[in-house]
Amino acid sequence: MFHKILLTTAAIAASTVTVSAETIRWARAGDAITMDPHAQNEGPTHGMNHQIYDSLLQRDMSGNIIPSLALSWAALADNPNVWRFNLRQGVSYHDGAAFDSEDVVFSLNRAMADGSEMKELLSSIKDIRAVDAHTVDIETNGANPLLVNNLTNMFMMDKDWSTANDVLTPHDVAKGETNFATMNTNGTGAFMLVSRSVDEKTVLTSNPNYWGKDIYPNQVTDIIYTPIQSAATRVAALLSGEVDIIQDVPVQDLGRVSGTDGLNVATAAQNRVIFFGLDTVEGPTSNLKVRQAMNIAINRDAIKKIVMREQSDPTGVIMPPFVNGWTEALNQYP
Repeated sequence: MFHKILLTTAAIAASTVTVSAETIRWARAGDAITMDPHAQNEGPTHGMNHQIYDSLLQRDMSGNIIPSLALSWAALADNPNVWRFNLRQGVSYHDGAAFDSEDVVFSLNRAMADGSEMKELLSSIKDIRAVDAHTVDIETNGANPLLVNNLTNMFMMDKDWSTANDVLTPHDVAKGETNFATMNTNGTGAFMLVSRSVDEKTVLTSNPNYWGKDIYPNQVTDIIYTPIQSAATRVAALLSGEVDIIQDVPVQDLGRVSGTDGLNVATAAQNRVIFFGLDTVEGPTSNLKVRQAMNIAINRDAIKKIVMREQSDPTGVIMPPFVNGWTEALNQYP
């Protein structure tokens, strides 16, 4: 068991001001581990794959769940253990193949396979059934109102493409495995993979047949992604015009970046909490009074002001306010 001393954080990005269709040069601290959408469950990998693949559901800028490849969804009135998803029609993969319910059944089963880092999010699923070409039922082991939350990063793959390229299951990154999907993609998303050099550069180009181009108008024609591990080098690349947008802006550089003509800094609440994990079974911190004393001794407001430069909020719980289940009654801290 662990006691948590918590601080929620902000996601920070800086970019040049642009108004015309163009290539965007994007940099952040790390690269995607793989292009296989079910092999890993971590930020940079999801960030890249979200450009190429689509999930059934997605979140808007306020964190609300909204349609993506599923237009509507609901638990069946006569069986709350079954969720029915009505799929978007007229969607095609980058190779021209049509998206349908068989791809959903295949993709979710693939995400639950051995080697998948996504499988824990789908552990409540008992069965996935195609009702017709554009309707899918997902049955869980007992009512699971949180299922939809776990589908926002579950990307859909073409069953036929996966069969043809022998990627019916994700590769196991921990074991050093690779497969065709490690470096190759075929999604339904707004961008298509052009080339990739791991830890150096990934190039994407816009998908002319993207189903969402009228819903999400986009002036970006191409994306050049460059991982830059050094924070100082990343900021310097932005200031010099080498890149157009960076993520993971160091808080100590916010003033310098925001004070530079032609640059914008955008911040938003992040679904992340920084905390100390304390052993409550053995050692000094197994004593409740020691933990309480530490809790009182830590000046969260000073951390917010001095260390985080106002880019955080003290919290008493392991989630930010926009996550389902957050309640003010539990948000207590000294």
